[in-house]
Parts: sequence; C-alpha cells; structure tokens
Amino acid sequence: MNRRSLWMLLLLASTGLALGVYHNHRIHRGQPNPITALMRATVVPVQGAIRQLSDSIGGQLRAIFQARRTLRTHDRLLEENAQLRLQLSQMEQLQREHAAMVGILQLRPSLPGRWVGCRVIARYPQAGQQSLIIDRGTRDGIQPGAPVVVGEGLVGVVVQADSGHSIVRFLNAPRIAVSVKVLNPQKISTGICEGHSESTLLLNFLPPEAPLQSGDRVVTAGLGSKYPPHIPVGTIERVWLDRRYSVKKATVRPAVDFDSIEIVLVQTRK
Repeated sequence: MNRRSLWMLLLLASTGLALGVYHNHRIHRGQPNPITALMRATVVPVQGAIRQLSDSIGGQLRAIFQARRTLRTHDRLLEENAQLRLQLSQMEQLQREHAAMVGILQLRPSLPGRWVGCRVIARYPQAGQQSLIIDRGTRDGIQPGAPVVVGEGLVGVVVQADSGHSIVRFLNAPRIAVSVKVLNPQKISTGICEGHSESTLLLNFLPPEAPLQSGDRVVTAGLGSKYPPHIPVGTIERVWLDRRYSVKKATVRPAVDFDSIEIVLVQTRK
C-alpha cells in the first residue's frame, strides 16, 4: 500500500471516528443529529419513490399476466363456441333431413312407378333460373322431364341430366306448367298452373263459372304422362275473372318451401 492510500485510509477512519463521537455526544445530550436528519430527509423520499415504482411495476406485471390468462380463456371459449355451433348446425341438418324423409315416406305410397331418393348439392335461386342440382343422374334412371317431389308436394321437373347429376327446375320458374285440379267443395275444376313469381304460381285457363275460393287445395290433374295425379301443388290465395279472355285466374301459394329442400324423390325409367 502506498503512502497516499494510507493517508486516505487514515483520513476516512478519523472522519468516521469523529462523526461517531459527534453522534454519541448529541444523542447523550438529547439533541438531534443534523447529519442523521439530513440522511433521513434524503433517503426516506428515495425509498418511498422506489417502493411506489416497485408497486407500480408489480401491478403492471400482474395486469399483463392476467390479460394473457384472459386471452387464453377467451380463445378457448371461442373454440368451444365454434364447436358447439358446428354440432348444433349438424343436429339441425339431421332434423331437417329426418323431417324430409318422414314426409317422403308418407307420400311415396300414392306415387305410381319407380322413384329414387336424391340429395340436393347446389341451388340457383336467381329469378328466371330457380333450380337446384341433385346427386343422381342417367345411370340411376333419371331422364329430362322426370317429375320431382318432396313430402309437401310437387317441386318441379328435371330439365337436364348427365350420368351422376341432374338439374331440377322449380315449379315457380318461367316456362314451367302443369295441369292441375282445384278441389273446391262444390265442383272440381281443371286448369294450368305455371310459374308466376318467386313466391306464387299462376292458375290459368279455368272456366269463368268455376267455383273457386281462397284456401282451395290445388293438386296435379294427371293429364298426360309427365306428372302423376293427386300430388299437392299449392293453395289458392286470390281469384279474379279475366274478362278479356273470359277465363278465371288465381294466384297459388306453393305447397313446397323451395328454400328448405334437402332431399327429393325423382321418378325413374328403370
């Protein structure tokens, strides 16, 4: 140790000893130590600030950890909700298919000839092109012109078919017409039902004296070889007389909800 370091050590020791003696002297006489007061005045606020900063940082860290836990819980709940919604959708789909099958089974005994069940795989609801695509075609005996039904009644007719798929045009589409009978309690009248709008059919070419009223049921007449008889078509809503052509006309509410079709029956030639 060199001389300078030794002097510095002696100076510090002397200063410490002097401060200790001074402190003991002040305490012994009951007087406050200004050096201690100065240190307290300086150190205590710093300690308080450090404590507040530590509490603030701790609170922020706890908030971050809590937010992360909340996000993980939120993500898990979202995934569970998506799974439940998928399961609910699948259950609703099964319920619709079950109801459709029950209706088809009830209608099937009244249908002559051979019929095949088909699933709907696509829809085209555009005005003028109201149609759907089914998953069977010519190899299953389906040919253009074949009638298509569900449990509620007549859907339409096959307009195009290949080996594995067919296009079905809805009854309410333009250029689709079928001979029908109106089941009025007074008299059964015959006319032609054709596509009129997205929600109604037009019943035309009825005798002016035909007794029609709102609520009368309309079924296929069975004239010709395309549509079997007694298939429900719809219900009359409004009746009027076309004096220009001397015929009675009516709007008909279709028996089938074209937007909810899942399974259909198609007549085959096999």
